[in-house]
Amino acid sequence: MLKILQQPYPFGEKSNFRLLIQSIGEGTFIALFLILFQPFGLTEWHDPNKNWYLAGYGLVTTLCGIILRFIIFKTFPKYHNESSWNIGKEILSILLLILMVAFGNVLLSKIAFNLSISFGSFLWMLVGVMIIGIFPATFGVMLNYIVQLKKYNQPIVVQHHSVSEPSNESVSEKTLKLIAENEKDSIELSTDSLYFIESSDNYSTIYYEKQGKLQKELLRSSLTRLESQIPSENIVRCHRSFIVNLDKVEKVTGNAQGYKLHLEAPELLVPVARKYTEVVERLR
Repeated sequence: MLKILQQPYPFGEKSNFRLLIQSIGEGTFIALFLILFQPFGLTEWHDPNKNWYLAGYGLVTTLCGIILRFIIFKTFPKYHNESSWNIGKEILSILLLILMVAFGNVLLSKIAFNLSISFGSFLWMLVGVMIIGIFPATFGVMLNYIVQLKKYNQPIVVQHHSVSEPSNESVSEKTLKLIAENEKDSIELSTDSLYFIESSDNYSTIYYEKQGKLQKELLRSSLTRLESQIPSENIVRCHRSFIVNLDKVEKVTGNAQGYKLHLEAPELLVPVARKYTEVVERLR
């Protein structure tokens, strides 16, 4: 069981809009579930505004989801990142959301019905939220893990000839000059020596080979800006934080988070975001 919880799990590729839609969807599900099925003896409760009250608990779920994904996740980015994310952390984040929802529901009950706030009321609410949410959420996590693993955990043989550059390429096209945002700092190197470029906050780290050794150099520039300065068709974006030289890829592996590119230099591993999987297709 512990081994399963440590397996890599997808995290971090959703846009803010999709995260918002996910939070709204969770709240809508809770509201509809309470209104349609009326569990925990709700059928015995008669009030002309009952459906609005029940919808309010769905709104609490939506707000808690927004707080979790837009505040807590972004406040602790080192913990909440895909490189270290796994099934266990995903389930823990669900449990945290359930705790937040239970507390929010207790506050709503206090405001709407003037119910007392106590450990007993919180525990009762926590059990109710867990009954409704924990099992389908955990099942969804495991199902998504199996689907993603089956999709990406396939052996791929790298065929470099399929991505080779045109033979009549000029010398100027093989020389790469990357210029920082201040238009003064720059680094000049050959396209053949570049391994990859990684985004580091407001900077980008260039990994390249020089005299047979791996070198790193930092430029103050966004990855998108550097991408526009690269003419080579084989040096491409493969992740929101990475640009990679496909000619340096030795093999491709995968797990539930997606594909990983293994480069020629030892221990150099570059992730491929799921929306850039066509990059891997070029290597087949």
